[in-house]
Amino acid sequence: MAEDTKFDIAVIGGGPAGLSAALTGRIRNKSIALFEHLDFSQKLQKAHLVDNYLGMPEITGKGMMQHFSSHALAHGPKLIKEKVVNVFPGDKMFTLLTPGNTYEAKAVIFATGVVSTLLFQGERDLLGRGVSYCATCDGRMFQGRDVAVISYTEESENEIEFLAELCRNVYFLPQYKGDFGNMRSPVKVVSTKPKAIVGDGQVEKLVTDKEELKVHGVFIMRQSDPVENLLPGLELEGEVIKVNRDMSTNIPGVFAAGDCTGKPWQIAKATGEGLVAVLSAITYIDHLE
Repeated sequence: MAEDTKFDIAVIGGGPAGLSAALTGRIRNKSIALFEHLDFSQKLQKAHLVDNYLGMPEITGKGMMQHFSSHALAHGPKLIKEKVVNVFPGDKMFTLLTPGNTYEAKAVIFATGVVSTLLFQGERDLLGRGVSYCATCDGRMFQGRDVAVISYTEESENEIEFLAELCRNVYFLPQYKGDFGNMRSPVKVVSTKPKAIVGDGQVEKLVTDKEELKVHGVFIMRQSDPVENLLPGLELEGEVIKVNRDMSTNIPGVFAAGDCTGKPWQIAKATGEGLVAVLSAITYIDHLE
């Protein structure tokens, strides 16, 4: 594996928590991979006015994010504009998979924010058995077969085009507004709400509020995926990652910070947790060595 794919710490997410972790990690002279494919916290950038962050009175969300990102990136973390779809623990190194590449890190910090949609009925049980979050990774398994794509983000349209080259039928269920008239065959745009994924050990159909689609696979394209599906075995507390005061999780070498650890969903809390998480990750790495 090339050296430019190996890092001390991988930070997943480029919101306030992730940028805070990346900044302090670089100040402490660690190599940092910053995985950010959503243009730095679209949720914060939509805020008209932020007036409760100490030292930055009456600033727009977009202005604050520009300050955060330019400060952190000036210290030279490796910015990787790819979505992490799987994390695998290994012997002193974690392997991180994106749709196109493989990376390694000694420690991992989840700063993924909150997943704004609940899991579909059957999604967790059939993950890896027809349910996937990455067409580039798993699309070839469904060559010549029928699949459905539930999408919450425009960036998934490139993956739908890839599936159109492989699959017999691609049922596209966009959960956002857009112009879908240019979709080429065999893509069929379906304007219904998905409800459940059904199958006996393998995906057999997608149930919507109006019909049932017989498919062999269901691809779910969210802006961020449920963290427990990225890293099986990661302990949750309700719908958020369970952490200790040092932001460590139940998996050694894995830390979490920001909205993904729960309320209060505030910027100051996120930046503070990002700082604590990366210092804890550095301590973990130093003990490894």
